Amino acid sequence: MAYNSSMEKKGLTREQLKLLAIAAMVSDHVAWGFVDFMSPLGQVMHIFGRLTLPIMCFFIAEGYRHTRDIRQYLSRMVSFSLIAIIPFYIFFHEEYAYRQNIIFDLTLALLSIVISEHKAFPRVIRILLNLLLFIVSALIGGWVIMPILYTRIFYYGKSFRHKAFLFCVVTCLMQAWLLPAIILNQRYAFMPQYADWTVGERLYLFGFMLALIPLYFYNGEKGRTFGGRYFFYIFYPAHFLVLSAIRYLILGPGPQMIYIYAHVIALFIGISILIYVIIQPVSRAQMAVTFFMTVGIMYIFGFLLEITTMEAEGVYTATKLQYFAECLVMIAITFCMQELCHSRVPRPVYVAQCVVSVGFMYCMFTYKQNGLMYTGISMNTKGPFPRMEIAGYGPVFYLFLLYCLVVCLICIYIGARSARTGDDIQKKRMRLLLFAMLSMWLPYLVKAMGLVGGYEIPALFIPVAATFLTLALVKYSYLASVSLNFSNAINQGREGLLVIDSNHRILYHNDWVHGIFGDFKRYDDAYRLPAIKAAFLGQTETLDRDGHTYELRVEPLVEQGHTTGNILWIFDLTEHYRHLNQVEESSSRDPLTGLHNRQWFEDSMKRILSDKTDGAFLMADLDHFKQVNDKYGHQVGDEVLIIFAEAVKRTVRRYTSVNIISGRLGGDEFCLFMENMTDKRVVA
Repeated sequence: MAYNSSMEKKGLTREQLKLLAIAAMVSDHVAWGFVDFMSPLGQVMHIFGRLTLPIMCFFIAEGYRHTRDIRQYLSRMVSFSLIAIIPFYIFFHEEYAYRQNIIFDLTLALLSIVISEHKAFPRVIRILLNLLLFIVSALIGGWVIMPILYTRIFYYGKSFRHKAFLFCVVTCLMQAWLLPAIILNQRYAFMPQYADWTVGERLYLFGFMLALIPLYFYNGEKGRTFGGRYFFYIFYPAHFLVLSAIRYLILGPGPQMIYIYAHVIALFIGISILIYVIIQPVSRAQMAVTFFMTVGIMYIFGFLLEITTMEAEGVYTATKLQYFAECLVMIAITFCMQELCHSRVPRPVYVAQCVVSVGFMYCMFTYKQNGLMYTGISMNTKGPFPRMEIAGYGPVFYLFLLYCLVVCLICIYIGARSARTGDDIQKKRMRLLLFAMLSMWLPYLVKAMGLVGGYEIPALFIPVAATFLTLALVKYSYLASVSLNFSNAINQGREGLLVIDSNHRILYHNDWVHGIFGDFKRYDDAYRLPAIKAAFLGQTETLDRDGHTYELRVEPLVEQGHTTGNILWIFDLTEHYRHLNQVEESSSRDPLTGLHNRQWFEDSMKRILSDKTDGAFLMADLDHFKQVNDKYGHQVGDEVLIIFAEAVKRTVRRYTSVNIISGRLGGDEFCLFMENMTDKRVVA
């Protein structure tokens, strides 16, 4: 993109363009909700609203080009596209049917760039994956394939003129395809949900090209940040909820809509908590809470389907989903108690739960044939809105209630045993887990007491239970307390330590290891560093770095009987090896002359003889050496031996091309062996 390069940086900043896109989006959605589409005001608002998509596609391309962490960027896009699903459907349920929101479209566009730039993939694979993204966008995207095309144009275009040309061509081609498609659909109705579209109504899509005007004035500057980096992501679903609330307040919501909206809010809260749990440090406890949250959301969604369905068969389908989720909730709550209470639940308990769940689901699917769960289901149209009415309960239904009671008693037993033997933190954690269980079953007690007029409210309490579980994980998690003490200990120690999980992700390390293996960060793939990978695979047990020798030792990381990763211990044995070498050296040297002693010389000669190496063997002693000792004393005699030893050393150093071993056999006797030396003249 060609930007204004003047020193004053005139033009529009990134934040200003984003605010323009948000204003255009709100204008468009207000028009959809409250203004007649074909009125002049409605058409102006919709045309202005077309600015949003191109600007957002432009910043997806810019975001990929400048992001420091593409995984985090993708995770953020995926998370908020999921969060926006329910608010989007609440507002657009009649217009868009099964199609998705704009953040979903932008996520597909970002994935297209990521795949295309991932050179590790073969070209054929990249083409096939991009084709798959186009198919997904065509089937369920809000703006069919257009966001992917626009984003690729903004990323791969060579200049502003080039990008603008391609952008206009693609927009015109889209219109050229859409207009005959509308005419044919009006005649043959191959897409009945869009049968009311007319050619004149769709001409407002040319408004996309108006976005090129503000983009031309983009100056490349970030500008003053408004609302933080997550403002648009949060504003997008929030403004749908606000507009929906205004619309239904105007229309006058009845008890049914209030009841439905309460469950929609519960579902939205549940998804938000799930995302928060997912971004916590990876552990078995985090996996357990994530499992509970996932099936809890499934249960809320099933109940939401039940209360919005007007036919008995649809209610039956929604009820099956609820029971399936409830069976998984029983397994999830057991798993949570095990992981958060540091208690190992026997594997047969989980097997039994799975078997019982399959049995219940079979009875649920076949209740019409055998009547084991219900004797009949019908719709009760009396009252404020249609509701499911059960003719009678079968024996399996009561067995299911007994099963839930048994699971709760098992969990309470696990928690009580943990609290009795645990510390203060474990007791606080246990208290939160009990609150979570009470939150799950309290609505059934409230209903039995007739306090809610027959309304079913268990799904509303799933987020409450999830909140207590999340607090137990985050505030009183064993990972939090252990990691704090662990971090202090490993940074004060004199050994290096590095911990990875089963996926080779670095969980913990002390600062000491950076001097050995270089720079890396937490959650990096440890196997991308060859030295660390070789250590964990047992390919090396010692490592030499900057004159230091390190011993590497790998041990499994075991949590409650499960191997969840590995620990690499690094010990600096430089001084140890230096001392060992000194000991070995001193044991093989004559302390007076510094030459090798008799034992070392004999061992060396045995090796040479066994190898059948040729050479010259020389022996020398000092004549009348005893008389020197007797006449001048042993101190003078020692000095004579040292002088002679220095002469031997000089001889060895002089013959650099010949390997010479020398030694003192004892007293005044010295030996030399010249390897591969058979020329008598040289020896003489």
